[in-house]
Amino acid sequence: MLEGPIPKTFGQLKGLKYLSLAGNRLNDSIPPSLGQLESLMVLDLSLNTLSGEIPNKLLNFKNLTVLLLNNNKLSGLLPYGLAHIAALKSFNVSFNDLSGPLPLNNYLMKCDNVQGNNLTMPCTTYSVQKSGSLATNDASSPTTTTTTTTSDSNKPRTFTAIEIASLASASAIVSVLVALIILFIYTWKRKPKRDLIFIRKEVTVFEDIGVQLTFESVVRATRECNRSNCIGSGGFGATYKVEITPGVLLAIKRLAIGRFHGAQQFHAEVRTLGRLRHPNLVTLIGYHASENKMFLIYNYLPGGNLEKFIQERSTRGVDWCTLHKIALDIARALTYLHNTCVPRVLHRDVKPSNILLDEDFNAYLSDFGLARLLGTSETHATTGVAGTFGYVAPEYAITCRVSDKADVYSYGVVLLELFSDKKALDPSFSPYGDGFNIVAWACMLLQQGRAKEFFTAGLWDVGPCNDLKEVLHLAVVCTVDSLFKRPTMKQVAHRLKKLQPPLL
Repeated sequence: MLEGPIPKTFGQLKGLKYLSLAGNRLNDSIPPSLGQLESLMVLDLSLNTLSGEIPNKLLNFKNLTVLLLNNNKLSGLLPYGLAHIAALKSFNVSFNDLSGPLPLNNYLMKCDNVQGNNLTMPCTTYSVQKSGSLATNDASSPTTTTTTTTSDSNKPRTFTAIEIASLASASAIVSVLVALIILFIYTWKRKPKRDLIFIRKEVTVFEDIGVQLTFESVVRATRECNRSNCIGSGGFGATYKVEITPGVLLAIKRLAIGRFHGAQQFHAEVRTLGRLRHPNLVTLIGYHASENKMFLIYNYLPGGNLEKFIQERSTRGVDWCTLHKIALDIARALTYLHNTCVPRVLHRDVKPSNILLDEDFNAYLSDFGLARLLGTSETHATTGVAGTFGYVAPEYAITCRVSDKADVYSYGVVLLELFSDKKALDPSFSPYGDGFNIVAWACMLLQQGRAKEFFTAGLWDVGPCNDLKEVLHLAVVCTVDSLFKRPTMKQVAHRLKKLQPPLL
């Protein structure tokens, strides 16, 4: 909740490598003095209210790999030199008030990275239009030449206005065609080089599991995949339980072909996810991506997912300690993604089916980062953005502007489902009218002093009642409409930690 301008004195921290001030209320302009941080590798100023222009001195960075300025109020021209920062791998200036042309960079200047601005040309057609307009100007400029006047007999022939216009149009058309041919040849020559990554039949491994993972061994194991060993299915693809060698079980998620924005971007982002390690995150062991097959390799968890756990709760005795442990585990995982990762990761699809359990009811968050990795418009049951109906925060569904508080909302819905016998969009809510969901139901019971009726059968009777009511209040606060009133996941984890039952 930091407010005010960014201190200019930050420019004196010569050895600074990572600077993240995202998700605060910082205002005023970006200090040009930040351009003095020659060692800086990550600069994240997203989700503030910064205004003014992007300082040209930021183009001096030699080691910068991540530059995130999205969701501010920045104005002025988008600096052309951004396309020439050699080390830059991740870049986002979306949802500002920037103008001007889009710097030409096939890997960084994507539509998703610059949307919500006032750029002079659509980013998808910019390079072609620019070539055409330049060619038009070059071709039409000779028509402005005037002829000198001599005697009538030696007088050079002058052109009528119609002839001049016809010549200019013909020259422009020829120039545009030449430009398009050059662009086509350039693209055609580059395509095989970019697709080389997808031709190689190999598996990239992030963690040694004691067994060699090859493309052939994984494909051979997954050929036997059928409905019986499908352990999950969603918008990103189906996940199967696979025995890669006797006694070694893995979870293989098959991804739909062609659902990423670019080869280099896909590989860069999946490698970022492969480096993430936390006790409550499902481990991404490796991956493969080729022109006809894509899959992610995870560690297998025998306890199934939280959705199945909630459905089968009536058949097993579930106590406060188990439910609290699951809630705290997921809060810790999201806190790690939001606060510790550089660049930070927003899940964007937190729901019970994306939370896995082991045999001791330890909870693990899965599918983190896939919404950005595979694109934001192709997930199952989406609202036009990444996410699932019933779990998507109101402001995200309306504006498509994602923040960590959208994950907090989704977590709050999961918390409500975990402690009650209702689903996010439970059929029993239909008498209350359209739009009534588990959040509205929880708020209604609290306001009417009927908190006891919220919890799953028998849970209130064994207590502790005060702690259960505190969890219900916490879940409701996580799902308030105003994202500024929602706590952060770090604050949620801290409050749950205070409610932790004593060890037996």
